[in-house]
Amino acid sequence: MSAMRKVIIPTVALSAMLVGCGGSSNGASNNGGGLVDYNERQLDATHNTEYVYLNLDNDEVLSLSESQAQGSEDWHIAFRRFAVKFNGGASGPAKVVSAIGAAQEDFYGANSEPVVSVFSNALPENQLNVFAQQFAEPAAWVSDRVVTLLSGPSNIDGGWYQYNPQGGVMTANSDNGWLIRSGEGNSYARFRAEEIDFPTRTGEGVKSFEFSFSVQVENSDQFTNSATFTGSIPASGGELCFDFDADATVACTGSAWDVKLAVAGRDFYMRSNGGVSGEGEGAVLGPFEWSDLSTWTSATIEPAGTSVASRYQEDVSSGIFDQYDWYAYDLMGMHRLWPNYRVYLVDTDSTDIDAPRYAVQITGYYDATGAGGYPRVRWRRIN
Repeated sequence: MSAMRKVIIPTVALSAMLVGCGGSSNGASNNGGGLVDYNERQLDATHNTEYVYLNLDNDEVLSLSESQAQGSEDWHIAFRRFAVKFNGGASGPAKVVSAIGAAQEDFYGANSEPVVSVFSNALPENQLNVFAQQFAEPAAWVSDRVVTLLSGPSNIDGGWYQYNPQGGVMTANSDNGWLIRSGEGNSYARFRAEEIDFPTRTGEGVKSFEFSFSVQVENSDQFTNSATFTGSIPASGGELCFDFDADATVACTGSAWDVKLAVAGRDFYMRSNGGVSGEGEGAVLGPFEWSDLSTWTSATIEPAGTSVASRYQEDVSSGIFDQYDWYAYDLMGMHRLWPNYRVYLVDTDSTDIDAPRYAVQITGYYDATGAGGYPRVRWRRIN
């Protein structure tokens, strides 16, 4: 299942390694005894829906269900395939926060494109200097939040809405569309925003909205029905949920709802009924340019005839790993993940100044047979 080993590197040997690799001028951190002491595990995170949970304080791997993890403060970091989350914010009840310690900018070139030669030459042993250096207090710590495909690529584009900073008005972006799986998990729909009237500075709330759906009913592979989600949300905030099979607004509980539209404070967001956002089996695929998606006749088979049913993604929670990926994919035509050896800083309790803090580095993803889903992680205490 998982293997852990504690590694102690003499500072002298590490210093020689740094010289040979052209490492950081900061050198190795010294824990007071002339040694760099860290723990390392390779985890079995091959399950497609369940995370494996790790306690950094006692090196313990916990077997928890999603509901158990949502109520447990016994874990700090969790892995599922290549996804990573921390126990705080949207991910759990603890107060774990994270930050980037070493961004490894030399792994990326113009337009943030991976530099293939750097990735291919990087190994756990020659990236130990990055992991072992001293780290300054980060400018900001990050708490996990919900990550969903029902969003857009920039801070002024929610994907399904557009924001005009001049007038403070949000309007519909009908150029994008999505495919969505129902909360029951047995039907699908294609949808886009048709109309949104949300003057954010006038205290009127969302005055009106309209989303149109083409529905692929249960036991079908074609769009046959239509539905329309309309309504308004007061300035005080609130949420509305829609069942596209019933073509009706429904309670935001259980698996009956498929799409949620909500205003909470300064956030205007949409969620699907699955993953961290709901109790159902909902998931999303997209966004697509509507000019392309409008030609689709099915939510599970693309126009070329290939099934896309397995590509849907449920809403997940993520923090620093959403901003700074730990890997690059498909370099040199090889369909695999390549670690960039970024170092992440973890504060296990943001409310306690004396709580343990750790440096964490992911150094691999494959087991000895080449099978994926086995992330190797090393960590050391830094305070």
